[in-house]
Amino acid sequence: MADYPIIVDVAKFQRSDLAFFQELKDNGAEGVIVQLTAGTDGYPWSQNPRASEQINNAHAVGLPVHAYHYCYSSGPEGVALEAKNFINQFYLLGLDPENSFAFLDEEDNTYNSYYATNDINTWLNAVHESGIKKVGTYSMSSWFNAGRIVQDDLVDPFIWVASYGTSQPNVDRANMWQFTDHWNGVDASYDFNSALIGDPNVDYQDKPEVSLPTTEEQPHVEWKPAVYTIKSGDTLTTISQLTQDSIATIIANNPDQFPNGVDSIIYPGNELLVNDRGINFGKHTLTEYKYIVQDGDTLWGMSNDPEKVGDRPDTIMANNPDVFHGDMNATIYPGQVILYYR
Repeated sequence: MADYPIIVDVAKFQRSDLAFFQELKDNGAEGVIVQLTAGTDGYPWSQNPRASEQINNAHAVGLPVHAYHYCYSSGPEGVALEAKNFINQFYLLGLDPENSFAFLDEEDNTYNSYYATNDINTWLNAVHESGIKKVGTYSMSSWFNAGRIVQDDLVDPFIWVASYGTSQPNVDRANMWQFTDHWNGVDASYDFNSALIGDPNVDYQDKPEVSLPTTEEQPHVEWKPAVYTIKSGDTLTTISQLTQDSIATIIANNPDQFPNGVDSIIYPGNELLVNDRGINFGKHTLTEYKYIVQDGDTLWGMSNDPEKVGDRPDTIMANNPDVFHGDMNATIYPGQVILYYR
C-alpha cells in the first residue's frame, strides 16, 4: 500500500471515548477530521453533540484534529448562515485557526443546486475571512467530473475526494482521497502531501504528484447483505466490530431500527441488514438477484418499483459500488447489471 498518512473522519455516529481514538491511532491513523456542524444554527443536528469530546480525546492521544461542515443550503444567503454556524463552533471548541483545516462537505442532492461552485466559494471565503487559514472542499468524484464543482474556479483549490471501490480518486490533482467507509469502522482517506499531519515542508495548496496504490492493493469488499439478529449485550460498536461495517453504514442500512441515529436503543431479537463477509451470524445469507437496467431507469425509479429492485437507494448503491461509486446521481446505462438480495 502507498506510503501516505491515513486520516479518519468522525461525526455524531461515531464514538467519542479515549479508547476509540487510541485504537484508531494504534491501527495507523495519523489525523482526525471531526464534523462540527450541519446546516444553519437551529437546524436538527446543527451541532455535533459529540464534537467536543471527540476533539479532546483525539488530541489526548496525540492526533492532529481538523473539522468539517455538512452543507444543506443553496444560494449565498443560506450558505453564509451555514458558514457562520461552523465558524462559531470552530472557535468555541478551541480548534487552531492557523493549523486546523476547515472543510465544506458538499454532497447533499436534496437541497444543493446542481452547480455548486459559487456556493462553495461563498463558504470558503467566509471561513477564510474569520481567520481560519486552511480550508478545503469535500465531495464525491462524480460532482467534480460532472462539472457540479469546477476545481479551477474554487477560491481555494484544496480538494478532498470520495471514491470507493476504485484504484484512484478519479479526479486530477486531488489532495486527499477518501478510499473507504469501512477502515476499522470509520471512513478513511489518504493525505497525499501530508498537509493534515503538519508537515512543515509542504504548502497545503500544493498539488502533489502521487504514486497510487494498485487496484489489488486497495481495500475493497463486495457488499452482500445478510441478516444479523441482535443479541443481549450487543451495542452498535460491538456489532460494527463483528460485521466490519462502519456504524454509519449500519444505521444507513437499517433506518427503521435507528430513528435517533447513534442514540437509538436496540433490542435483542431485532434483525439488522449487515454485510456478509463469511462470518457465521446464525442466519442464512440472502439470495442474489439481478436486474438489467432499461432505458429510462433511474436509481429512484428502481428503488420505488418492487418489480425492478424495490430496495432503498442507499442499499442499492451499497450493493453496486462499481455502478454508483457512492453517488446517487451517478449516470446508469441500459444493460448494466444491478444486484439485489431477498
